[in-house]
Amino acid sequence: MNQKKYQNIIQSSNDERYEYLVRKVADFETIYLIYGRFWQIGTFNINGAECILVFPEKDFAEQHIKSEESKSVKKKSLNKFIHWLEKDKSNKLNLAVFPNQQNEVKIVSASEFKNDLLKECEQYE
Repeated sequence: MNQKKYQNIIQSSNDERYEYLVRKVADFETIYLIYGRFWQIGTFNINGAECILVFPEKDFAEQHIKSEESKSVKKKSLNKFIHWLEKDKSNKLNLAVFPNQQNEVKIVSASEFKNDLLKECEQYE
């Protein structure tokens, strides 16, 4: 990824990064997640909430974990990801939109994220 593009996006506000994520995921029908050992989705405690970090592009995710050898980035298709979100019937799953350099992040519930993704996807149909 172009370094200037990376800096422009990562320095955006939490809401702007969230909007970028929703647009990109809907457009390319993929999302990137961080996995730990044994291919378990990595969870992170952010402001007291257990969250799963989500990224619109592989480069953002790789940049975030560049110093953590035990972690890896995996691409997930939009359809599989939405199906996975729908399994969270209790709505306890929190998603954290890719953090900036100060680890500021927008946290959204699985249902809110799913609804925003589906609304954005309707524009492509």
